[in-house]
Amino acid sequence: MKPTLLISSKVTAEFGSRLNEILAGAPKPLELLPFTPGLQLDATQIASIEAAYYSRDIWEGTEKSVLSPAALAFWQIIDHAQNLKWMAVYSAGMDQKRYVDAMKRGVRLTSSAGAQAESVGLACVTGVLALARGVPHWLGAQQRREWLPLRGRDVPPDIPGQTAVIVGIGYIGTVIARVLHAAGMKTIGIRRNAAPTAHFDQVLPPAALDGLLPTCDWLVIACPLTPETRNLIDTRRLALMKPGAGVANIARGEVIDEAALADALKARRLRHAYLDVFNTEPLPQESPLWDLPNVLISPHNAGASTGTYARGVEIFLRNLESYLQGQEMANKASVT
Repeated sequence: MKPTLLISSKVTAEFGSRLNEILAGAPKPLELLPFTPGLQLDATQIASIEAAYYSRDIWEGTEKSVLSPAALAFWQIIDHAQNLKWMAVYSAGMDQKRYVDAMKRGVRLTSSAGAQAESVGLACVTGVLALARGVPHWLGAQQRREWLPLRGRDVPPDIPGQTAVIVGIGYIGTVIARVLHAAGMKTIGIRRNAAPTAHFDQVLPPAALDGLLPTCDWLVIACPLTPETRNLIDTRRLALMKPGAGVANIARGEVIDEAALADALKARRLRHAYLDVFNTEPLPQESPLWDLPNVLISPHNAGASTGTYARGVEIFLRNLESYLQGQEMANKASVT
């Protein structure tokens, strides 16, 4: 049996002409093996799988480490595909255990980093600006049919002139910086390579973070989850933050000490937070974050947008062409 590409029947149906064009022009043979959740493969067919695409339609319905039925069926095949050389995945973050396990066994992984950047970045900015302008106050008053203008100490500070420290300057962090900068905020980026970057007034190394926390108005978490970033914002760093500052996290819940963050928000040492990611997902009913009026929560859904799926497929198709032509692929992942 010729080498095969395991790919969803949905992607095959919707992008079949492009797939066939790429495969027809390739110097090496690779046949399509359309995936459905009920697909039954024999040992020879599983052994034929050289490449695979874990697309968004297969993943849909997965909650953090709890796989959807389609995703579970997909991974049951992948885990036994001993000749798998390359797998493209729908997501930007590469910290999931199954991704790491695949890389450890020698499979090359590429992400869809960039496909959700505008959606996630703009969702984050929406949360920041909504909190900064007091929108939750107005919504609460509207639900109570109460005419309650913001006055006195409740009047929000001007957005122009505020400072946002953005930890992580990838696709998403850059979108956030671009829009906040346009709104008049000073933007400071944190990353290991502290080279000047568009839309950032400054880019500094991680060692500068402690010195920035006492003066920033917003701390935005947009970095990958790695051993270095796990619990990066702990009790000590939250205590360093400027009283009345805000936090936004669209990266991974494990980057922030969630209990310490909830305590700081409840005590109003921090003014507000927009959170899309959490240590446990779905967020447990007993979490104190649900009841805090100064918190906006989205259910790890900031990337929701009608164009995300197609943009992810386009990244995969470009990488498929590069893979078959023996060229460098984009968005390569590595074990951290």
